[in-house]
Amino acid sequence: MDEDLTVEEAKDIRNDYNFILRLAANDTTGSVEKFWVDLAKVIQDAKGDTEIIEAYVNRELPKVEYFSNLYGDQAAAEITEAQGPSMAADVNRAIDVKRQDIVALTETYGIVLPEGQLDLLARDAWYNGWERDEIFTNIRPFLEQNVADPEIDLIGRAGDMETDLMGWSARNGLDLSRQAAAKYITNLTVGTQTLDDVKADLRRDYLSGMFPAWADRINDGFDPEIIFQPYKDTASRLLEVENVGYDDPLLKSALQNSQQVSLYDFEKQIRNDPRWQYTDNAFQTYASTGQRIASMFGFG
Repeated sequence: MDEDLTVEEAKDIRNDYNFILRLAANDTTGSVEKFWVDLAKVIQDAKGDTEIIEAYVNRELPKVEYFSNLYGDQAAAEITEAQGPSMAADVNRAIDVKRQDIVALTETYGIVLPEGQLDLLARDAWYNGWERDEIFTNIRPFLEQNVADPEIDLIGRAGDMETDLMGWSARNGLDLSRQAAAKYITNLTVGTQTLDDVKADLRRDYLSGMFPAWADRINDGFDPEIIFQPYKDTASRLLEVENVGYDDPLLKSALQNSQQVSLYDFEKQIRNDPRWQYTDNAFQTYASTGQRIASMFGFG
């Protein structure tokens, strides 16, 4: 064994020889074996001149009859690996570079790849010469699968976009499911839409229909969160609860009415709500009213 070879490099060489033997065993045309025998003679005659060897391989390998029966990536893979042990270390390094590129993209965008898919993609990226954009094109389907699966917790950029979108939706009374949001989360993650673009879509497609009396303002870019905050504050104050949500029947009835309800009328609706009767606010109102009535008759 060459003293310059590490144990791992020697193992790679053995694997490559075994690979060539397997190719030859599966080749009924005999063309792989002939190529390998001829290559051995070229290597011997070249006396260490790697340029002569590589020129022969590059010229003759595509002519091997066995490879003409293969197609696409499979042919590229077998032709490349058939170049033998001398290429093993360079090939492994090149594939590892592509693997690192893929990992960087998956971590940035929050893409979870299925078991074993990383190595397959790395080899495909090397065989096909994919650059960053082409790599991303080929891993994007996995992002779409992740986003469409509610059982997967989104991470990275996808997770950030989900948090931003779902938070905005909830604050504006829109109960958006992961399934309904999937298209938007994917577009936000890959940058084909901005959050402002998505908000405009949701205002037009959902929110203006939910709050018809305020549809014009909503379509002009005003969020229900801003428009209805005075109503929510009034309901919280008079009912003496920390927060009144969009699902509260009183608030829902007022805001989803076909005609705008003024704050004055909304306050009257609140005081007609049974819950208001049990608040300190109601007690103070009744007490104050009773005191005024008593004063009119000369009491107090």
